[in-house]
Amino acid sequence: MHRSGQSTLEIIIAVTILMAGIIAAIIAIFGGQSLSLDSQESTIALRIAQREIEKVESQARYDFAAIISSSSTEDEFIKNITVTSLSTSTKEVTVQITWRTDPLRLQELTLVTHITDWQSSAASGGDTGGGGLTGDWNNPRTLGSIDLGPGASATDLDVLNKLVYISSVAAAQSKEDFYIINVEDGQNPYIVSNISTGPGLNGVDVAGNYAYVAQDKTTKQLQVIDITDKANPSLATELTLADVSGVNAIGWSIFYQSEKIYIATKQATGPELHVIDVSSPTAPVEIGSYEVGADVNEIRVVGNTAYLATSDDSAELLVLNVSDPAAISLINSFNPAGSEDGKSVYLVGTKLYLGRETGQSDELRVLDVSNPASIQILGTKNITYDVTGILVRDYLAFITTSAPNEEFQVWNITDPANITKVSGFNFPQVANGIDYEDNLVYVAVRSNDALRIITSQ
Repeated sequence: MHRSGQSTLEIIIAVTILMAGIIAAIIAIFGGQSLSLDSQESTIALRIAQREIEKVESQARYDFAAIISSSSTEDEFIKNITVTSLSTSTKEVTVQITWRTDPLRLQELTLVTHITDWQSSAASGGDTGGGGLTGDWNNPRTLGSIDLGPGASATDLDVLNKLVYISSVAAAQSKEDFYIINVEDGQNPYIVSNISTGPGLNGVDVAGNYAYVAQDKTTKQLQVIDITDKANPSLATELTLADVSGVNAIGWSIFYQSEKIYIATKQATGPELHVIDVSSPTAPVEIGSYEVGADVNEIRVVGNTAYLATSDDSAELLVLNVSDPAAISLINSFNPAGSEDGKSVYLVGTKLYLGRETGQSDELRVLDVSNPASIQILGTKNITYDVTGILVRDYLAFITTSAPNEEFQVWNITDPANITKVSGFNFPQVANGIDYEDNLVYVAVRSNDALRIITSQ
């Protein structure tokens, strides 16, 4: 009995081992087939994604505005293309390909690229802002700063290729009011050069080898500075704006677009907005103007449309058709609740961000201007203080304010109907100009410590 039982046990063990081997072989065969199928379909998905990226990049060269989110199918593959505006001239494109090798296994492949509207970039002087956001913006920090010396007060700045151009008002007319600062090492910025142009400057915009500045003076409001030699900038020419007069007829705000300078004054007698042809920068010619009847605090121009933040209580945002500078016409005016001045304006795609002075209503407003003749409110936020400057990058709005302990603030604007605060930062004085390049925010401050370079943790 013992020997017979042992033989039966051995047979059972042998059969079990044989069956395990057969099952393992079957799994290996079919598993190998599954892996082979996965590999083949992953290769096809990659080719589809790369082809979609190439199509987007090609289309962007001639119709940047047409790059929008979409969804479609190709055989068993689902293609989801998500487009996010990062700045006025940059979009992030995410191509996601999904498919199923069997009902229970969803496969996915994603490629991401950034595209630039080079035509718009060239029109605005080549300023693209560089790459997108990185790091933790819940805790911004000062990377570096520059002291312009006693009595100097920064009024505006423009950043281009690791050089910061700052306009300022000095304590005396003989002192410097225009600075070029090297920020290649953000922790150790240094002044490359500076010059005195007169009583002071209220705004600056750079394009090519020239800086266009708004002079704090009732004559020669436009000055053109040759910056070909960064170590030796020089005043190339000046232009007095036509048909405008009064103590407030000073150069106040300025914007460059497509070989034209849009320069404005505070409320004066005559037209506050002027359009200057600078196709020959050293020989500017005024080609048009428009009477606003209020201070023009900031200007943005895209294509043939100009957006103006003004001090007019009944038209804090003006939208103008500037296709013919000699016959500028009003498209629309926007007057939110309350009588607060429009202080700042920024445009990303069809979203316009309007900053206002503090008062009875929300100081930050997000507007849909896809149809400038019919502006729609997408969202608002109560900041409690003047919003003196706005810059939007990716999902964040960086704003400068008059808040005594939070002159610099970061807000999440992913959902304009639910704007949420990310962080705040204290400066010694009110901040004015603001610009962005490669995950660094540059802020002009009305104090000796005039340039602040802010980054994430």
